[in-house]
Amino acid sequence: MLMNGIQRKNIDSGFYEPYSHFSRTLRAWLVAYGVGVPVLLVSQEFIAKAIIKAGTGGWVTWLFLIGVAIQVLAALLYKYSMAYLYSAEVEPELNGTWRVKIAEWLSNAVWLEALFDLVSIALFVCGTFVVVTAVLIPA
Repeated sequence: MLMNGIQRKNIDSGFYEPYSHFSRTLRAWLVAYGVGVPVLLVSQEFIAKAIIKAGTGGWVTWLFLIGVAIQVLAALLYKYSMAYLYSAEVEPELNGTWRVKIAEWLSNAVWLEALFDLVSIALFVCGTFVVVTAVLIPA
């Protein structure tokens, strides 16, 4: 279990650092886009009026809010998972606890992290499409 993870850490191939960098960068970009685009939309009167006229303001708001919320939830999940794994590394008697087992499962579930990112991206693409449609094809 975790002891295997600790042993694997000793033969680290150097992939973790680039993975960590890309993961942090992507999450920062997604959150920045998810927060920045709505702020930009509200600050541009022409775009805001087009969205209001099309009646899609609520959809756009929810699409971006949910996309950002998913990224924040993912960051919290992985932050606390890593905290439990670190605690188990420092105090090996914690290795058998359910919290550490769940944390280890989460840390190995790359598919879940990818799902969080893909769903956020899909929500942002949909939100952007709704806005572009409202601006380019006025109601």
